[in-house]
Amino acid sequence: MSATVSKQEKRWALRWAVVVVVLTCLPYVLAWQLAPEGTQYTWLLINHYDGESYYAKMQQGARGDWLFHLPFTPEPHAGAFIFTFYLALGHLASALSLPIPLAYHLARATAGLFLLLVAYRFLARFSDRVSTRRLAFLLLSFSAGLGWLFAPLGLTLADLWVAEGFTFLSILANPHFPLAMGLMLLAFGNVLDSQHGDARPARLAGAAALGLVLAMVQPFAVPIVIVVLGVYLCVLALRDHRLPWAPLAVTAATGLGAAPVLLYDLYVYRTNPAFAAWSAQNVTASLPPWDYALGYGLVLLLAIPGIAVAVRRRQSTDLFLLAWLGTVIVLLYVPFALQRRFITGLHIPLVLLATIGIEQVLWPKLAARRRGLITGLIIGASALTNLFVPMVAVLGVAQGGNPLVMSQDEAAAYAWLARNTAWTDTVLVPVDSGQLVPPGAGN
Repeated sequence: MSATVSKQEKRWALRWAVVVVVLTCLPYVLAWQLAPEGTQYTWLLINHYDGESYYAKMQQGARGDWLFHLPFTPEPHAGAFIFTFYLALGHLASALSLPIPLAYHLARATAGLFLLLVAYRFLARFSDRVSTRRLAFLLLSFSAGLGWLFAPLGLTLADLWVAEGFTFLSILANPHFPLAMGLMLLAFGNVLDSQHGDARPARLAGAAALGLVLAMVQPFAVPIVIVVLGVYLCVLALRDHRLPWAPLAVTAATGLGAAPVLLYDLYVYRTNPAFAAWSAQNVTASLPPWDYALGYGLVLLLAIPGIAVAVRRRQSTDLFLLAWLGTVIVLLYVPFALQRRFITGLHIPLVLLATIGIEQVLWPKLAARRRGLITGLIIGASALTNLFVPMVAVLGVAQGGNPLVMSQDEAAAYAWLARNTAWTDTVLVPVDSGQLVPPGAGN
């Protein structure tokens, strides 16, 4: 299942990856330009509450901390070595004398580029045809669902806000979602490459390192990787009537590499009263199935014939995609407070199955000269939500929507607090401003 990618393909993928990343940056620049006079833009667009919490974590790193403290409570508590990605990003911002928002968006753009380049090589495993690889890449880069269509009716579908479930939206939203998705693909690829018996120490060490880094960036992604691979290898063993020892060893190394971080996180959330209280209210329940179905829209519709083809062929690549899709569908509804997080990266197998559906079912029914046009229409139609979401957010900024923008007086107050107070000082403010004190001043 290894993929050979030519230099020409790599250049093509790089050009399009840069285009996608630039497109995710343009709304932020436009919002900055349109922010009303007398206000200061926060440089956040979607899921701003989460974005403010990331800024607050970076503030802690920028002041030199490696132990994270909950910044939205005045209650004293012991810090913990968690959320290390954003703490490290804050350290880097301080070392380079970069403003927190600028460091955040540089990391977001870099992580987006990383995801897309890793994704092209990963997608190449599933087809030898360059045209099919490019179709899958463009569909992955631009597609979403029907959120744009139902939003005027008052329905907020998954593709409007569940960033980790959609590639473009994840790159638009923050740095750690695309970084985690790219690391997931590397971990999957490492196991898939070992299927011919390659479990050399270097591969095992690489798997352990990937597991460790993934756990530090996005702990919820580790169970997805391990369970998907476990299901896939079980299906492979049943098909071939033998155990795939090398992939099992590489999967185990990935889990062992992640284990110290996951066990430490579990210990912190069980024994630190402040983090236990925070964890108790940190519930991200999964959405109804119909919401996900409409949220993936045309991609899901095209994936249905792709699933039928994969079930019929039962090649190793097909079984992997079916295992990934089926496993995540189950994980999304296990009785777990953070079940919705298991949607991370689901867009990728759906796009690959949709590509199979287009190539194997749709294209044979079309004249060759019409395939490019129809493919372009499919990508364009599935990309409308990714136009709608940033457009609505930018309009919110242009209208002075709080907390996407703040008054200049507020910004000056946060700057004064940052210079003249200790981070342990508690600031009494109205509710709307309270969300902005930790990311703006560090208190």
